[in-house]
Amino acid sequence: MPCNYVRAPLVALIAALALTLAFGSRASAQDPSLEVYYTKLEPKDQFRYSWKGKGAVCTAGVFRWEVPQTEFGTNGLDRNFTGYCAEIRVPITAERLYRFRMNSLYDVANYEGLAGKEGMELAAQRRVTYIKELFGRYYRDPVLKPVSPDEAIALQVALWEVVQESEPAEGAPKLDLFGGDFRADYPRADAPAYVRTAQGYLDSLVGSDASFYENPDLRGRELVRLQGIPNAEKVVAQSQFALRFISGGAAGTAGLSSALTTGGLGALGGFRGPVGGIGTGAGAGSGGGGFLTTGGSPGSSFATTTPTTTTTTPTSTPPETTVTTPPVGGPETPETPNQPPNQPPGTPTQFSTNPVPAPPGVLLGVIALGTLGTWRYGVRLLARK
Repeated sequence: MPCNYVRAPLVALIAALALTLAFGSRASAQDPSLEVYYTKLEPKDQFRYSWKGKGAVCTAGVFRWEVPQTEFGTNGLDRNFTGYCAEIRVPITAERLYRFRMNSLYDVANYEGLAGKEGMELAAQRRVTYIKELFGRYYRDPVLKPVSPDEAIALQVALWEVVQESEPAEGAPKLDLFGGDFRADYPRADAPAYVRTAQGYLDSLVGSDASFYENPDLRGRELVRLQGIPNAEKVVAQSQFALRFISGGAAGTAGLSSALTTGGLGALGGFRGPVGGIGTGAGAGSGGGGFLTTGGSPGSSFATTTPTTTTTTPTSTPPETTVTTPPVGGPETPETPNQPPNQPPGTPTQFSTNPVPAPPGVLLGVIALGTLGTWRYGVRLLARK
């Protein structure tokens, strides 16, 4: 009879531990996704380019994203964060919800087509180094120091050159916006200021990401790739480069963030901080990338402004779309006389700082409490005997 009293709590304890391990494995193995609202592109300007001889026009600039309150976690991103286009030929439209999953910068699939199968590993490593070096040398947090629109747009254009230019048969790629498979479609002497600035950025790259870890504006952050996946309308967004915080997470997320830069899935919940993008200025609209074979009017200029501390709290549902005619042929095609202009999305939102708990961490915490309670119950029964 005493054995039965002892066996019952022990069996319950073993079952609880097994359940904890099962849920923990499931939480760590799942592919976390995030639904994000694309508000606008700011600053922005039209960019003419060609890829393997095919001309196109898109809008280059800095993406403004907002994580709705309906998303419990933020995967380390701020509720309002900035992004940079990683797929210039994939369309995207402002004032819509898109879904992403966290993806490692080092995933070879991100650079498919730049080189043959045998050279993809080397190509991926080299491109990641260039990307991180670009951010290390030229990323500036606008909360700390205003950045000119030309400098902000130049970073996006330089990123496109890095992720689009094909690998040569031998040696490192020549990152030249006026030559190669991916190029700016302007004579060098007549190119916009942001294109010439972008080429200056590319000329400075030496193939070392040490500057990424030395840039004070990147301290405590890591660069991730948000991979577009189908949203509720079965539309896939262009992938984005974004910065997220790697410390200060909610319970259950510690130690997971580093997986993003080593090929893993990354943290499952919402530790975050005030992630700032490059560039400020007036204007609104949809995002960069996407083919358009017709020309457009010259882009707008944007005055540099100092970011304010005004904050707005996202509602549980995104604001209603004010675009009467969504752009076609790309993320934002240049507006023509036959196409009504996009309406401004409203006052830009700034940075919120309240951390968001991670659902897997909360779940595991509840399971752990249940396990502890079962163990104490077993100890009490043993003590009675």
